[in-house]
Amino acid sequence: MTGRITRLIDDQQVGVIAGDDGLDYAFESASLLGMTFGSLHVGARVTFEPTAATRRAAAVKLAK
Repeated sequence: MTGRITRLIDDQQVGVIAGDDGLDYAFESASLLGMTFGSLHVGARVTFEPTAATRRAAAVKLAK
């Protein structure tokens, strides 16, 4: 799935992605693939694996 980062909390290294399905998904730095938390910015387009039951994002990476 794809979406955009809408919130980043640097001191906790967590954030929120607005998925293209209209739902928000929380993620943490451990969910990132091939990048660091510090390289992210609000508005960045990402791909991720959604977990619908908990609304968490896994395997988060920048979209091409």
